Amino acid sequence: MATQFNLSVVAPDRTITEEPVNSVSAPAYDGYIGILAGHEPMIVALRPGVLEYRDARDQLRHVALGGGFMEISGTSVIVLADDAQLAQEIDIKEAELALEQARKALRGEDSSVSREDATLELERALTRIRAAKRA
Repeated sequence: MATQFNLSVVAPDRTITEEPVNSVSAPAYDGYIGILAGHEPMIVALRPGVLEYRDARDQLRHVALGGGFMEISGTSVIVLADDAQLAQEIDIKEAELALEQARKALRGEDSSVSREDATLELERALTRIRAAKRA
């Protein structure tokens, strides 16, 4: 039985990663789901969170996801993300600024984020910060 499978993470603006991996852990709405080669096929809705995977060299990698969907087959995992960034590409200062703007909007203060979008932006900013700190 094969121990590796292909992982593709695609955001609206680009392909984040496409490579063979040993395992994936992704933020599903019911909790994190772990995937190994030969996993039962399924489609899973993803919430904002940190996707972790072990690459072909068994190095742990992190991707900040803003939600989306994941298709799992026995030989591949395809993530169609609403928003995604590799952890090493994240500017922590920029993420902290987005976090502060979301917090201001939630407190009813002047902010570049609307009050309606603030909760989602807060979760996405926290996810980017967590992913960057894990890298």
